[in-house]
Amino acid sequence: MTARTLPSSVVARRARIATLVVETSVASQEELGRLLADEGITVTQATLSRDLDALGAVKEVSADGGTRYRIPGQQEWDTSLPVGDAALPRILHETLLKAEAAQNIAVVHTPPGAAQYLAGHIDRSGLFEPVGSVAGDDTIVIVMRSDSAAHHLCETLVNLSEKG
Repeated sequence: MTARTLPSSVVARRARIATLVVETSVASQEELGRLLADEGITVTQATLSRDLDALGAVKEVSADGGTRYRIPGQQEWDTSLPVGDAALPRILHETLLKAEAAQNIAVVHTPPGAAQYLAGHIDRSGLFEPVGSVAGDDTIVIVMRSDSAAHHLCETLVNLSEKG
C-alpha cells in the first residue's frame, strides 16, 4: 500500500490539535496557535482554521460564560476524533500505510505520530473483536483470536482506506 494523501506532519498536527482541544479550554485560534508554538509547532491562522474545520471543531459557550472549541462526540478523556461509520474510512485513508498479518497478529503502519490516533478509532469502531492492541509512534500491533481474524482485519482496513 502506498502513502496516503495527507502528509504525516498534517495528520500528527491534527491529532495534537484534537488532544489540546480536549485537554485545554481553547477559546481562540490565536490561543491554539500559541499552545502549538510552545510545543515547537508553527502554523498560520489559515492552517489552524482548515485543521479545525477538518476535525469538525465547533465553538461552544463554556460553564464560565466564555467560549471554547469542542469536537462533537469527543469525551474529555478521549484524545482522538469520534468514530462513526463514515469517519473510519476517511481516517484510514489519511493514516494507513500498510497492514499485514503475522499469524494471529495484525501489524499496522502509519506515518510518525499517527499510530495512537488510528488505534483509538479501530478500537472504538466495534467492527473487530481484538484480544488487545498496542500503539507506538508509527506502528500498531493488534492481537486477534485467530490467524484468519488477523488476515480479515488487515484486508478490511485496507479496503476501508481505499473508500476514504
